[in-house]
Amino acid sequence: MPGWSRALREMVDVGSSLARELPRPPAFEGATPTLRRILNLYRIRLEWYRRATVLRSSPAKLCIEASSACNLSCPHCFTGAGEIGRHGATLSLAFYRRVLAELGDSLWQIEFHNWGEPLLNKQLVTMIAEATARGISTVFCTNFSVPFDARSAEALVSAGLKILGVSIDGSRQEIYEQYRVHGKLDLVLRNCRLVADAKHRLGCSTPRMNWTYHVFPHNVDDVEAAHALATELGMDFHASRGRVFGSDWDPEEKRVPHDPVATIPCFTLWHTAVVYADGSVAPCRGSFYPDDDLGRMSADGRPGAMSFGEVWNGDRFQLARRFFTQRSGTAAEQNHICFSCPYLVDWHAFAGHVLARRTAETWTPRFNSNDRYNYFLSRRPKEAAKRVAAAGSR
Repeated sequence: MPGWSRALREMVDVGSSLARELPRPPAFEGATPTLRRILNLYRIRLEWYRRATVLRSSPAKLCIEASSACNLSCPHCFTGAGEIGRHGATLSLAFYRRVLAELGDSLWQIEFHNWGEPLLNKQLVTMIAEATARGISTVFCTNFSVPFDARSAEALVSAGLKILGVSIDGSRQEIYEQYRVHGKLDLVLRNCRLVADAKHRLGCSTPRMNWTYHVFPHNVDDVEAAHALATELGMDFHASRGRVFGSDWDPEEKRVPHDPVATIPCFTLWHTAVVYADGSVAPCRGSFYPDDDLGRMSADGRPGAMSFGEVWNGDRFQLARRFFTQRSGTAAEQNHICFSCPYLVDWHAFAGHVLARRTAETWTPRFNSNDRYNYFLSRRPKEAAKRVAAAGSR
């Protein structure tokens, strides 16, 4: 539908931001620029701008889950709440190396986290070191309520990790444990200090350490105390509204007018590869259930298995990218996770709003961040939903 292409070009705010983005230099912390990476990144941006469905570019970013298991039981996390998903798979070093061999020359950054605790994978430091040797920036987020010592801290720092995110939702145990169920705040803070000490001993400025704080009703008054503690530990502090299953806990926090998240078309389908330990490839980090995967590589190296490139340009990925220019509403389309994604629905609504000669500032998204989170929960397979409902009625 050429109308949608015209709509994109006619959106002054969006168009100007895209025009500024195309020549912008890469912004991946600690990555080594190479000619191949730079050219590939600009090709990604051009293909995204043109809404290409078959891509000549490779992803600039890889989100590959080191472990889909977790040691905590956070109540509003898919894994912590016991949702039936990836069954605690651990990324093997052999599979990781095959992915790195295929994508490594184009990658700027690798994230090792999604729905599980990455430090449960004993090969994580080796994986980080091998990415660092290729000039790839590495990141992972952890609850850090795991066994850890000074030797582990030095190994992590020496491996070249660039960013370490630590999820800590309270400055005191009685606040922290209300969301981080089974977590030990003293252990988490001790581990943060071990990494800071290792950086000092080794004379390293990385990893940069981020304290991430999810705000809920029970800890909203503790933000300042947590921020002060993060500063004491030499950590950057980032607080954001926590997402919950069901109705938003903060009804006063309404949708943001002219939310830039909703007015810029999804970039992930062109830019970021999301790969699970079992070889599944998902459309984005929000996707949790295997039924919504868009393809699968072989995690055990079986002959004849699909490469990442074959999955990336497979029918289901092509269909997802096509939704931004045309949607016919067939049964196959409606079953696709991207068809009703709040990001896509809001973007189409925004495009229609602008085509009707209304201004971007007068448009309000239909969905907020909590709505978007619950969309992925709504994708739960029917049989799994029945089991969860039956367990809750006992």
